[in-house]
Amino acid sequence: MSPASTPSLSVSQLQRQVRAQQEEIARLHRLMEKKEAQWEAAKQSLFEQLKLAIEGRFGPSTEKYRVEQGDLLINEAEVAVDEEEVSAQDDTVDAPVESHQPAKRRTRGGRVALPPELPRVEVVHELPEDARHCHHDGTELKEIGKEISEELHVVPARIEVIRHVRIKYGCPDCEEGVQIAPAPAKLLPKSNASPTLLAYVATAKYQDALPLYRQSQIFARHGIEIPRNTLARWMVQVGERLMPLVEALRQH
Repeated sequence: MSPASTPSLSVSQLQRQVRAQQEEIARLHRLMEKKEAQWEAAKQSLFEQLKLAIEGRFGPSTEKYRVEQGDLLINEAEVAVDEEEVSAQDDTVDAPVESHQPAKRRTRGGRVALPPELPRVEVVHELPEDARHCHHDGTELKEIGKEISEELHVVPARIEVIRHVRIKYGCPDCEEGVQIAPAPAKLLPKSNASPTLLAYVATAKYQDALPLYRQSQIFARHGIEIPRNTLARWMVQVGERLMPLVEALRQH
């Protein structure tokens, strides 16, 4: 059939074709996400089975064989692996290790005292005024001392948005000479993650062994949707930005 005899499609037909293609793309995208989730779950299950097998063979306290994320992965930011510690089931007691640090001060009951450098919030508990009288003769009671006890309190992490407002100035007599305050420097230019957030994610991932997919779940509980692949991309980009510093440290 020649090009001249090819029937032309109407605008409505073209729109229907576009919608059909968009629906197919969306369906394939959902299928891909489902397959990825299944693959992730299977991978985590296999890794846990491997850890349990190794722990069962060598024991939880041996140094003969250790499985760490660094032994199995080249770049942990690209493939997040959950590495939960398997609790020991025996009653073995580790040998005491000599320490050169000063012993921590203990309370009378044997409990380690809370660090004195931590900030203190004092909550005073007073008797009601109508209870400050002697039960025997009704004389007004006088303060004779205090009883102080301490408990450790944790303030949950607070997520906030830093809004950068850049003030613009312009000449009131003409349209020339508009000036605006410079934008703050960003570690990742095209990202809305602050340096503090990036440091938080990196510390949780590489220092505390908290996988990226779990961090994504934690953020979701706070109402913040940060996909795991976004966190991984951030870590890769931060690593690239820090390479000059790493090379400088290696030379010294």
